[in-house]
Amino acid sequence: MLQIILKIMQHYKLLFLFFFLFINSLAQETAIKSLKIKSLDTNNINKESFNLNRIQPTGLTNKDQISFFDYNLDFDINSSKQEIDITNKTDLVTPTWTIRQSFNEGGVNKSKFSKDFYLGDLETNSEYIIIKCRDHEYVDGDRIRLMINGAVIHPNISLSSVFYVVDVDLDDGYNNIDFIALNEGESSPNTAQLIVLDEFGKQLSNKKWLISTGYKAKLVVFKK
Repeated sequence: MLQIILKIMQHYKLLFLFFFLFINSLAQETAIKSLKIKSLDTNNINKESFNLNRIQPTGLTNKDQISFFDYNLDFDINSSKQEIDITNKTDLVTPTWTIRQSFNEGGVNKSKFSKDFYLGDLETNSEYIIIKCRDHEYVDGDRIRLMINGAVIHPNISLSSVFYVVDVDLDDGYNNIDFIALNEGESSPNTAQLIVLDEFGKQLSNKKWLISTGYKAKLVVFKK
């Protein structure tokens, strides 16, 4: 019985010792109020201060370059006359066709353009029409004046390869729309393509003109 009691007392002593050490460690941690860190002396730093194991990566950039083409010129290095013959015929097929862009501008006979050009009559129920015009041939600085029923809509339109777009309100009955050539650009005559749409986007006309300076291309639109 006495031995059992002694063993129990020994166990309690160990528990008390562990509890005392735990409380003592907490007391030491709470007792620290400030922490001082010394600055690093940069004057004594060199490449040996940080001993790192450098790893040489291997990947695609470390592979040998693959040569898809042989740039070596074929000639005899032992020959005293090291020349390359560039007159040999090639095996490439010589094209038998050519592409030519034909223009009506710059023709010899310019007198046939010295007259008004009629673009036709149109009928529509639309309240207005959409006019799109551009230089459909050589873009050389052609300019036009747009008029409707004698009134100037736009005094000076420069025609380019991109369509110039303008909406024109229509009067009841006949509407006389004139495109007057202000110049002929760098290459005679004045050339343009005209597309007319109604207010719903339906195409009513697609015409082209070639006229000399001072003459006009005339379009008549009848609003029902």
